[in-house]
Parts: sequence; structure tokens; C-alpha cells
Amino acid sequence: MSAELRIPLDIAEVKILATEISDDGRLVIEVESTLDTVQCGICGREIACRYGHGQERTLRHLPVLDMQTYIQIRPRRGQCKDCEYEPTTTQVVPWYEERSPHIFAYDQWLMKQLVNTTVEDVSMRENIGYDAVVGALDRQIETTVNWSEMGDLGTIGIDEIALKKGRKNYAAIVTARQKDGKCRVLAVLPDRKKRQ
Repeated sequence: MSAELRIPLDIAEVKILATEISDDGRLVIEVESTLDTVQCGICGREIACRYGHGQERTLRHLPVLDMQTYIQIRPRRGQCKDCEYEPTTTQVVPWYEERSPHIFAYDQWLMKQLVNTTVEDVSMRENIGYDAVVGALDRQIETTVNWSEMGDLGTIGIDEIALKKGRKNYAAIVTARQKDGKCRVLAVLPDRKKRQ
């Protein structure tokens, strides 16, 4: 009898269909969405997912027992009978972004890996491309602040990071720690000069 270990997937509204460890040591988890509806891409109505599946997606997930882990999903599709030409719409699930090679949790993992290191180091350590790390960084850091989401700024922090070796190449990072404990990036400034 072999030993068994259960680890929660922490992805909402999916059912695990199969797991496999590939010949090169990667853990592949095949899942299916349990959501039964999708919003029509034309009229916005909720339609039933009864029109098969979209193209299979393989997305990087958090490592499990030091193995590269991937989620495979074939998104469900629905057909809107109310719109002209009865278009089909592929379901978009909330745990990954369209055209991203990672789930959101892995993007957040990469941000933690970037602390006190470089994009190149993280790229090599995680065995992913440089552009994939930069893409995760772009998806995690908003270019503008949505002030309506900011309740109380709490503690404001201003940190400098060196862009190049030397004393004159700095960028300033402005952050706010909110009451719920979350830290939000408010701005990345090209220098530390006071603006009028």
C-alpha cells in the first residue's frame, strides 16, 4: 500500500479530473470548471455552458513538493440563442487572466521571489522566460491608482531602489499599508525629486 498526501488546490469552482507526474518530473493537474453559465460576449446575458469546450490551456501553478506544477483546463462554452447568428462564448474563470501563462496565485508567488533579487535570477530559478516574469510583474502592479478602492491610507512608505550601481540612479516606490494589513503600491517615480 503506497502512502498518500492530500494538498488543497485552493482554486474555487473547479473539479479535479486527473493528476499525473510527467517523465520530466512535472506535476500536471487536469481540472474542469463547475460553473454552469457564461456571460454572452455580445449581449451580456447569462447563457448555459452546453456548447462543448474551448481550446485546452496549460497554466503554471504554485510548486508542489518542489515540482513544477501545471493546471490543464478546457474552458466550457455557451451559445446565445437570443443574439443574431447565435454566437458562442468561452467561459472565463476568475483565477487566471486570459492570455496569461500563469494562474493569479503563481503571479503573486513570482512577486515574492523578486524580493532582493533580479528578474533574471527569478527567471532562471523558476525555469520560465524573462518576459514571463516581467508579464507577471505588469499584471500585479497597476499603472494607475484606483482611489475609490483606497479606504484609509494608513501608513505611507517611500523607498528607494537602485536602478544601476552608483549613487545617482534611483527610483522611488510609494506604498500604503491599509487597515486590513495589505500593502498597495501607489506610485513608482523615476527619481526622488520633489515636484511643484
